[in-house]
Order: sequence, then structure tokens, then C-alpha cells
Amino acid sequence: MSRIDGWVLGVAQSADLVLAASDDDCSLRAWSRKDGALVLEMKTPNNLPAITTAVQGNLAAVGTFDGGLFLIDLATASVLHALQGHTDSVLSVILDGNEIISGATDMTVRVWDKISGGRQTLRIDAGAWVYSVAAHENVLVAGLQDNTVRIFDRASGVPRHVLTEATNYVRAVAIDAQRMVSGSDDRKVRVYAVPSFQLVRVLKGHINWVRSVALEGDRIVSGSRDETVRLWDARSGDALHVLQGHSEEVNSVSLSGSQIVSGSDDYSVRVWDAETGASTRVLDGTEAARPIEEVLGATATTAAGRRRSRRRWRTGTP
Repeated sequence: MSRIDGWVLGVAQSADLVLAASDDDCSLRAWSRKDGALVLEMKTPNNLPAITTAVQGNLAAVGTFDGGLFLIDLATASVLHALQGHTDSVLSVILDGNEIISGATDMTVRVWDKISGGRQTLRIDAGAWVYSVAAHENVLVAGLQDNTVRIFDRASGVPRHVLTEATNYVRAVAIDAQRMVSGSDDRKVRVYAVPSFQLVRVLKGHINWVRSVALEGDRIVSGSRDETVRLWDARSGDALHVLQGHSEEVNSVSLSGSQIVSGSDDYSVRVWDAETGASTRVLDGTEAARPIEEVLGATATTAAGRRRSRRRWRTGTP
């Protein structure tokens, strides 16, 4: 397999996999979360730079330059759907339940239904580039180029809140049942209460743009142009660890359990221990390869397994 030959603009992880989207080599890669083996390397279906990715079981979504957005069956490295609608680069995508939610430089947030084969169900005109999207229950969140975070009703797209505390582009948002977190080019991470969306605290420490945030439980992770990943206590706002190792800006972070994943302009993906802050693995595409079915389960490649896989993505059930 080939070394990553481009900025790693998006990372994601599941219980089994670590994924990375890179730009110059127009590639999506996946590694075993357990041992770091490379299990997938594929070009984007439109052969354009990959910007963002998300993973849910055997499914991945990848967004590219020029409005490309694709739903991928990882077990077979095949395109299930090309989602048509965005007219400019897709900067953010998430998979949430039966929905695919995306934001782009065409100034829209779009929602797509996996069950109906990728049909677009909602379009929101956000009024500025959409750098990041997040969702929880009945709300959608968008971080925008106009320095705001905007909260929308998930069913109707009706605006609910406009958060104006940031003084520069808001490049990152994340949300759960208790908190919404944003990261901005003003170098700050902000924490808001849910569902009131009142500002609770501002986390300071980064010395350059905050490009990405992740939120899980009582932990917040942020990645910055200052080449660091920072781990914060979501309850107190205390800085827990500064993760150093990348030699260029950090574009994307993911937090799942005790593992943090980051992607950087240094053409690498790093894996970190969220408990200790230690770097546990550096991934660059040159790792030993093994079949993805050994990670996802061999039944995924049988005819019955493929039928079960299709049923899972149609219904959203495990």
C-alpha cells in the first residue's frame, strides 16, 4: 500500500476502524483500531481531494471538492450512493441514525435519508460557508464562516438560535445531550449548555486557529493549526493534556472511549491514549495490510453477509 501523499483533512473512528480522508492523493484509508493494520485504501469515486469522512459500522461517508458526497460500503469498497445536491466542496459530514448530514462551501446544510437510497430530505440555506455540522436528537448545529454557530430544528430546518460569541470563523462544532462545543479561528474553544445554548465557559490555550473539536462524556478534544491536540475536562474546563507530535497543523480530531485520533498536514494520522495523553500509534499508509473482513467480520463478504449489510444500512440497526 502507498504512503499518504496529502494533507489529512478528516478522520473518524468506530469500534473497529480508524478512517482518514486525504486531499492530494484523493484517498480514503482505513486501519484496524486494534492493531493498526491497513485494511482499506481507495480513491475517491470522483478522483477529487477528500476533505471529510464519517463512519458507522460497515458504512463510511466521504465528502470531496466540487460537491462530491458518497456513501461507501467498507466491506466491499464499493459506492452505495452518490449524493447529488451540493455545488461546492463538502467540508463536513456525519452519519447519525438513518441520516447523512453534510455542510459545504455552497452555504448549505443538507440532510439525506439512507433508507430511501440517499434521498435528500432537507436543505438549509445557512448564508455562509458551512465548516462543520453536528446533530443531537431534534437539533442540527452548524459552524459558519460568518463567525456564528447556528442551531436549527432538525425536522423543519427552522432556525432556533444564533450564537455570536466567536470573533472569527467557526470551523468546528460538536454536541451531545448536555453540551455543545465550538472551535474558532479566534483560537478559543467555547462550551455551551444544552438545550439553552447559553455560554458556559471559554477554553483558552491554543495559539492558532482551532480546526476541529470532539466531545464525549466529560472530555473535550480540540485540534489546532498550532500543531497540537488538547484534551479538556468538560465539567471544569481544566486542561488535561497537550498532545504534541504532529509537525504541521491538526485538521481533524475524533474521540471514542479512551482513544483520540488526529489528522494533520504532516501527512499522518496519530492515535493517542485519552487517559494519559501518550501517543500510541502513527499511521501513514505504509503499514502491513490485511483483509478488512478480518476486522469487520468475514460474513460481510458472503452473499448472506452482503444482504445483512444492506439491511443494516437501510434500517440503521446493528
